[in-house]
Amino acid sequence: MKNLEKKECIYCTSHELYRVSKTQYRCPLCKRTWSHKKQHQETSILEAFLNNLSAKKASTELQLNYATVQKRYEKYRMILSLESQKLYHTSTACEEYDEYYYLPSSKKKNAEHLFDAIGILGMLYQDKVHTLLLPDHFENLKSENVAMEEKEAYAKFLHHHKIAHLESFDSRLNHFWCFLETSLHRFKGVTKTNFIYYLKEVEFKFNYSKEDLSQLLSSFS
Repeated sequence: MKNLEKKECIYCTSHELYRVSKTQYRCPLCKRTWSHKKQHQETSILEAFLNNLSAKKASTELQLNYATVQKRYEKYRMILSLESQKLYHTSTACEEYDEYYYLPSSKKKNAEHLFDAIGILGMLYQDKVHTLLLPDHFENLKSENVAMEEKEAYAKFLHHHKIAHLESFDSRLNHFWCFLETSLHRFKGVTKTNFIYYLKEVEFKFNYSKEDLSQLLSSFS
C-alpha cells in the first residue's frame, strides 16, 4: 500500500487516497477517482455561472475552452430544470399567480415581433416563485394572411384577460418579472427551444442564495 496518501477526498472527505497518476487520486472508501486540477476547473466554472458571467466571458477569464464552459453551463441549467419539477410536485397551495409575456427589449419596438413573445405562468409557493411555459397563443396569427389589426386586437384581448391573482402590485411575482427582464437582457438571444433552461436559471437565482445554489449544483459534480 505504498501509494496510500494522507489527503482528503473531495466527495466523502476520507483522508486516505491512492495516487493513480501524477494528477489523479482514487478514494478506497467511495471508489471515486478525481484530480485537484479538474476539481479546481469545475469550481471556477461554477463560480462564474453563479456570478452571472456569460460562457464566453468565463472562458476568456478562466482561459478555458468555450465549449468546455458552455457544456458545464448547460448541465447546470438542466439540473435546475429537473430540480424545479421536483419542487413543484411537492409544493403546497399556490398563494399568488400571474401571467406574463416575455419579449426581448430589442424586439419590443417593432410590432411585427409582437408574436414572438413567450407566455409564462408565475406561481408563488411559500415565498418561492415557480414558472411554467404557456402554450403559444400566437401560433395561428403568425401567417402573413392575418391582418395586423386582428393580431393587435388579439394581443390586447390577452393583456386584459390574463390570468392573475396578486395581493398587491408590490408583489414578489412582479419583482420576479423585473428580475427576469434584467437577467435575460445580458444574453444576446435565447431560442424558444432553450428558453425554459434559462428561465429556470433565473428562477433559482431569484429564489435562493448564491451559497444554496453552489451547494446544490456541487452535489451533482
